[in-house]
Amino acid sequence: MKVGLVLEGGSRKCMFTAGVTDYFIDEGITFPYVCGVSGGAHGAINFVSKQRGRLRYVLTPSRLRSGHKAHVILDGIQAEYENMCGESFYGGYPFDFKKLFESKTDFEFGLTCAETGKIVYLNERKSEKRLMKLMHGTCALPMLFPLVEIDGKHYADGCVSNSVPFDRPFEKGCDKVIVISTKSPDDKPSDFRKERAILAPRFERRFPELFDALMNRYDEYFHQMEEMQKLVDQGKVYVLKPEEDLCWVFATSQEKLDESYIHGYKTAVKYRKEIMDFIKD
Repeated sequence: MKVGLVLEGGSRKCMFTAGVTDYFIDEGITFPYVCGVSGGAHGAINFVSKQRGRLRYVLTPSRLRSGHKAHVILDGIQAEYENMCGESFYGGYPFDFKKLFESKTDFEFGLTCAETGKIVYLNERKSEKRLMKLMHGTCALPMLFPLVEIDGKHYADGCVSNSVPFDRPFEKGCDKVIVISTKSPDDKPSDFRKERAILAPRFERRFPELFDALMNRYDEYFHQMEEMQKLVDQGKVYVLKPEEDLCWVFATSQEKLDESYIHGYKTAVKYRKEIMDFIKD
C-alpha cells in the first residue's frame, strides 16, 4: 500500500503542519511520496530531510527568533518572505540539502505557471540555488510578491491553481493520500476577485491565464474540496485538519504561533490510531 502525503499552504498557519510533521518524525512515520504547496512546500522539504522543529523555526518571524517583538508591517512581509525562502536555509538552523537530495522519498512542489494558469509540479535534487527558487515560486502570492522565473517560465503561489493537490499522489502511483489541511472550521479561501483593481493592471494583459485563475480561484477551491470529499467518503483520502482557529497567516505573536504548533502536534496524537489504520489498511 503506497500512501502519499499532501501539505496545504497557509503561511504561518502552517505552524499546525509543523506540529503534525514533528509528531510524524518523532514516531518514525514516513511516506514514499510528499507534495507541498506554498508554505506546505517548506513543510515537505523539512519533513523529508527529517529536521524536527525546523519548519517551526522558519515560520517564526526573524525578530522573534532573535528575542525581539515583531510587527507585520514595520518588519516587512517582503523581508520575511525573502528570509524564509533564502537566508534561513543557511543561518540559525541550516537546512540539510544533502539529506534531502539523497532521500529516497519522491517529493514535489506545486507552483502556478503564469503562462498557463495551471498547477505545475517541480522538484530539485542537485542545485541548492534552484531549490530555493522553487521555494520562492511556490510562495509567491501575486498580490504581495513578484513572479519568479524558473527555466524560462514565470511562477506564482501554487495555491492559486490548486491549494490542496490531493489528486497528484494518485498520478504518482499512490493508493491513498493523507492531507494536512490548515483550514480552521470557519475559514474561507482567499477571494482574489476582491483584489481585481490591484491584480488586473499587473496580470490581465501579460498573463491572462494567470489572471483568470486568480478570478476563478474562489469557486474552484470549493469544487476541488467537493472532489476531495468524494475520495474521503471512498476511504482513499484522509484529512487531518485543525479543530480550532489557528493563528493569522502573518501572525507575529509568539503565543499564537506556539498555540497553533501545539494544536497540530496534539491533533496528530489524538488521531494517531486513525492515521495508522488508514496507512496500514
